[in-house]
Amino acid sequence: MFDLHTHSIFSDGVLIPAELARRARTAGYRGIAITDHVDASTMGMVIDGLKKMTRQYGPLMDLDILLGVEITHVPPGLIPDMIQEARALGAQLVVVHGETIVEPVATGTNLAAIEGGCDVLAHP
Repeated sequence: MFDLHTHSIFSDGVLIPAELARRARTAGYRGIAITDHVDASTMGMVIDGLKKMTRQYGPLMDLDILLGVEITHVPPGLIPDMIQEARALGAQLVVVHGETIVEPVATGTNLAAIEGGCDVLAHP
């Protein structure tokens, strides 16, 4: 089993990335993507913080760990460029937090995410 939408303490999760991975493996997962919430102010920090961990820990834990981000509450006009920036910085999976009736995500986010080429549109 794979979970391609997890969050660590880098956004609204409660575990450090290594513990998140360890618990996933212990629960029987073969892989996870750590996809913390980001915007322009946090994307570089989150990706840099996960690079070494995702490269080195996965093989030692017998777990595929993908470095990802979830672009969240970004104005739709900026989403396509942020998707490209995330990839350029090293993100292997780009999720965009979509429009939902539960949160005040800007109208047009879903279309911007799809047209921008995100990998996963979450929460639509």
